[in-house]
Amino acid sequence: MQAMTSVSVRFAVWMMAMLPLSLAVLFHTGLRSVPLSIDVPQRPSLAFHQYAVDLRTIRPATVIEASYVFQNRGTEPVHIVKLDPSCGCLTPRLIGARDDIIEAGEQGRIVIRMQPANTSPGPHEYTVNVKYTDPMPREVQLKLKMEIPATLWVTPPALVVYHPAGSEPTLAEFTVTDGRGKSFEITDVSINTDLVETSLGESSRSPIGNYQQSVRVSIAGTLPPGRAQFLLRITTTDPDVGELRVPIMLQGQALPTDGESDHALDHELHKHQRHSQRIEPADDQPRRQDLAETPDTKVSLEATPDE
Repeated sequence: MQAMTSVSVRFAVWMMAMLPLSLAVLFHTGLRSVPLSIDVPQRPSLAFHQYAVDLRTIRPATVIEASYVFQNRGTEPVHIVKLDPSCGCLTPRLIGARDDIIEAGEQGRIVIRMQPANTSPGPHEYTVNVKYTDPMPREVQLKLKMEIPATLWVTPPALVVYHPAGSEPTLAEFTVTDGRGKSFEITDVSINTDLVETSLGESSRSPIGNYQQSVRVSIAGTLPPGRAQFLLRITTTDPDVGELRVPIMLQGQALPTDGESDHALDHELHKHQRHSQRIEPADDQPRRQDLAETPDTKVSLEATPDE
């Protein structure tokens, strides 16, 4: 009788232990399974072979280039909306696209040009943001790195002058410096506008012994309405840097009372260059801007392409 009772107890304990498993199996088999749905976002269509180019130490040159090849790996056409450089010394160009459209499966490339002669020696890193739709709005960043050797440079590397109606002429001075301790001569200075007169200044040595020579410009007091960009060309006897190019932007439109034009000009300066020289005229006298030797690392204004 005791044996029968012991078996019954063990059986009851086993049944209680199996009850959760039995209920789980019954519950699972009694309900209809619902597949799990996960929305996977569409991958960006543009794929670049390389997103960063490191030119390391570059040789002295008037213009350098870096190329970024890409492919549209999506199923829809890609529209390149904008190439937004971090510095006005960069000139990005889209090649291999008609009307800025890249069809599915097609390839193209973006070429970034730069004029390193206006930039101070040392390491530099720049970016170009590529904005496009596929049809979703997208943005990808390309990087360009380089080490610029000590050669010739100009300070400031760019100039913006604003003249409201009735302004007097503005005088500005650029300084060409050789960071290698070598002497040089400026043989010619020219600019592609009659609104600016140029002349050569004195040669000297900086406090740390670098050879320098100044270039003076005089901007007419009366400027045409709107904004125009010109290129100051400085020809030298240096065998490595035979020509230096300085972008000059002239603003001749009168400011509205709410200051919107002034805000727009300041915004463009901030976007393209941290240390461009902006000059507004004095009330009744020509204004002269003397500039320090220390070169800037950011050039703000895109230089006018060679004719």
